[in-house]
Amino acid sequence: MKYPKFVNDETFYSLHDGLKEIDLLKQFASNLKTIHNLTTKHFQDFDTLIKEYLIAGSRIFNLEFGIVSNINGEEYIVCDAVSPENVLEPGAIFELEGTYCREVIYTKRVIGFPHVGSIEEMKGHPVYINMKLESYISAPIFKGSEIFGTLNFSSTSIRRNGFSEYERELISMMANAIGSFLLLKDREEKLASANTRIKKLTGFVAHDLRTPLGNIMGLAALIPDLNKSEAGEMSKEIIKISSESMEMVQTILESAILGEGSLQLEKGLGLLGEEFKKSLNHHSTAIEVAKINFDIQDDRTQVSFDEKRMSQVFNNLVGNCCKYTKSGTTVEVDISKQGEFVFFKMSSIINNENKQGDENFLMRSYGLGNEIIDQVLKLHSSQLQIENDGERYIASFLIK
Repeated sequence: MKYPKFVNDETFYSLHDGLKEIDLLKQFASNLKTIHNLTTKHFQDFDTLIKEYLIAGSRIFNLEFGIVSNINGEEYIVCDAVSPENVLEPGAIFELEGTYCREVIYTKRVIGFPHVGSIEEMKGHPVYINMKLESYISAPIFKGSEIFGTLNFSSTSIRRNGFSEYERELISMMANAIGSFLLLKDREEKLASANTRIKKLTGFVAHDLRTPLGNIMGLAALIPDLNKSEAGEMSKEIIKISSESMEMVQTILESAILGEGSLQLEKGLGLLGEEFKKSLNHHSTAIEVAKINFDIQDDRTQVSFDEKRMSQVFNNLVGNCCKYTKSGTTVEVDISKQGEFVFFKMSSIINNENKQGDENFLMRSYGLGNEIIDQVLKLHSSQLQIENDGERYIASFLIK
């Protein structure tokens, strides 16, 4: 489609014979001042910002309809709107193909239709047929390098003098300011999330490492008073506690790295059941000490996953089972195909002695491990589902 050109400023001035040039310049200056005030104002939230932009834009362009949209795939979602009798409501969803804004999204540039009815390709457009919107100007809203949506204004009246280059610049400035706000909000949220994560990881370090480090110091202080045989046994215990502490530190570091989103998956086809069995072998001694068994039902359906990262998921799940499953019970594991997905489910009976009198038991028991599990599964476009009634703990996820 050949889009109408924006009228250059000199020509645009000449089309307004009834107005003095000084009056036009005053109007332009007033519009610039309005946009300057909007772009320098501090808005607490997105909804307040776009409402003020829509009200101001509708007045500046003298067009009664104004919309800020968010494009999600082929969906056109109304974030907010101004319209006669409020015929457009926030949250309304339309097919992108059925909107004028499809042209803006496809071309990624500002488009103005001063008279839609004069454009042969637009006469059969559903918006034109149903609403008779004759004039329309719209700019893409970019959040970084990605299109978020559009800022657009329209009217049932024809814009006989067309849209000027000056108006193109105005709506571009407004759309850019909205995009900058969205990007800044994203960065603020990520910063707040990172700060919360640091506090959480610091809490895990402070709680979980204090005890083993204290034990190491206490045992080391006893060694000078022991005979050779006793000192040897004590050294083994210190090495064991040190190894557990190092594993804990590694787990915390991996959780931090995963939270930063800096890891890339190396996927390949494989069997979840075989990867899970590797984790059982890794924890064989702990499983024996815990006196628990594992019953695995696996239909051996292949699925695409990163072996190293998935081993982190299973190591954490099995490790938690060893620590918090009731002795003498069996952990049931089911791995089966469900449509285009593979379903993993692990069910265990909680050892009530571990949580007796401890309200924070589950938070500590599964907190850091689940942090890692959640991040790895998120990279696999999946999510851990947990069911816990205080007696039985069930962890499951779907992977494609």
